[in-house]
Amino acid sequence: MVVLLAIPNQIADLNLGCIPLAASIFTMLMDTILNRKYAYDRFPNTCFPFIAFEHLAPYMNLNTIEGVLLFSVFVIIGSNIFSNIPLVILIVGRISDLCDDCGPLGGLLLAWISTIAGNFTLIGSVANLIVAEKAQSSAKYHISFLEYFIFGFSSTLWILYVCLPVVYFMGKLAAKI
Repeated sequence: MVVLLAIPNQIADLNLGCIPLAASIFTMLMDTILNRKYAYDRFPNTCFPFIAFEHLAPYMNLNTIEGVLLFSVFVIIGSNIFSNIPLVILIVGRISDLCDDCGPLGGLLLAWISTIAGNFTLIGSVANLIVAEKAQSSAKYHISFLEYFIFGFSSTLWILYVCLPVVYFMGKLAAKI
C-alpha cells in the first residue's frame, strides 16, 4: 500500500481515501491469520482507549452537564486518534455505566458526537481525505492539515456545543416515552 503512494497519479488513479480502509482491512486480516482469533472480539481489550475510558468513566455521568461535556471531549479526541468505529465499538457496551436509567440517551449522544467528531481534523473521516484529494486532483487546490484544522476545529466545536443541548433534551425525552 505504501508503494502506491510513490506511483505518480497519472499512472495509477489512486484515491487517497482508500488507503486507511485498505490498511485497516489488511491489519485485521493479518491479526486474524497470525493470532487465529477474530479481530473484532479483541477490540474491547484495546489498551489505551480502554484504560482512558476506565479512568474517565466515573466523571462522565450523563445525568450532569459536566459529565456530558467530558464525554463529548473524550469522544471527539478519541474519534480522531483511534478512529470513530473502533472507539464506538469500545464504548457502546459500557454506555449504560455512564448514566442511571437514561434509556437511549447514551447511545444517541455517542452516535451524534462521533459523527460530528469526523469534521474535527482532515484525518477524522475518510470523506475528508477524499474531498482533499479531489480538490488537489481536479481543482489543483491543496488543503493542508492546518488549513483544514482551523475550519474543522471551530465548526466542530460550534456545531457540537450549540446543538448538544437539543440532542440531550431529545434523548431525555425519548427515555420518558
